[in-house]
Amino acid sequence: MTVPVPPDSSPQSAEEPAATDPWAPLTPGQGETPAPASVTAPAPAGAPGAPPAPGTAPAPGVPYWPPYPMPMPAPQPRNGLGIAALVLGIVGVVLGLVVILFWLSWLPALLAVVFGAIGLGYARKGTATNRGMALAGVILGVTGLLVSVGAGVLVVSRVQAVNEERRAEADAARARSEAATKAAQERAAQEKQRIDAELKRIEAEKEKAAAEERARHLSFGQTYTYGDGLKVTTAAPEPYSPLLTVYQPPKDATIVQLRITVVNTGSQELPLNGSGLPTVRDAKGALLFSLSDGSDKLKLITGSLAPGQEATGVYAYALPNGTDRISVEFTYGLLLQRKTVAWTGPIG
Repeated sequence: MTVPVPPDSSPQSAEEPAATDPWAPLTPGQGETPAPASVTAPAPAGAPGAPPAPGTAPAPGVPYWPPYPMPMPAPQPRNGLGIAALVLGIVGVVLGLVVILFWLSWLPALLAVVFGAIGLGYARKGTATNRGMALAGVILGVTGLLVSVGAGVLVVSRVQAVNEERRAEADAARARSEAATKAAQERAAQEKQRIDAELKRIEAEKEKAAAEERARHLSFGQTYTYGDGLKVTTAAPEPYSPLLTVYQPPKDATIVQLRITVVNTGSQELPLNGSGLPTVRDAKGALLFSLSDGSDKLKLITGSLAPGQEATGVYAYALPNGTDRISVEFTYGLLLQRKTVAWTGPIG
């Protein structure tokens, strides 16, 4: 081990400065440097009063003050994310409250939660000073998300309700339409049945009228009965010789006699006015006129018939030469109920 050698204790000369302890406390006035009269260049290293060069020990007897450490600038707080979280949270809540913009609120609200969480982390580390803003941003972001979800649920439920209402209205309208269609079909079916029944009735009336028409076109010797019970029969024409003193028929004419018999088969008396003289036509439809010879053989049907009573009319006609077929028409009834019955056939 090396023992340090003590400093030389021999008296120092007056020219040499006394050895001093650099770590001893300073006496008043010691070490003070008078203010320079003018700015001078720094003393070179090793000169008296100059700081020692780096890596060298201070010279004996020269005071030395270690340099003060320069203060480091304080770091700026990282408050941007907290502010952004607060702003985005407010935007998210406002957009969420506007129902038509709820679908836009979730993004700023979500960003507010994320930025606020990061801002809270910075605040815990001491690198941010706006913990309250970051926390408010997180709360507003969560609120905005809840409002957005609530608004979305409200809108979805409302849309579903509207769809249900429209579906119900459509079902009701379809039901009404189906009911109206069914009612229209039923009315159409009833109308068709009515029309068919009317057509059948008309057809039946036509058939009845045709049957009546056929029934009113008879051959000589057949009988027709009217609705009130009057039964009429026309016998076939027979040759007749009139009295020449009353009427001179044409030389080439054929004289025939017609006999019409009526019987009242009803329960009431029947008037025969207007039915006494029949209408006779030849085969071409030309009218033939009756003959009157003044004898009691020729009779007209007049008056009325009591129930069960019978009357016969006898008539004579001069037929043109060559006439071999005639028709006899008997008309009976009042006003619109008058009906004509015709008998057609060859002459005897």
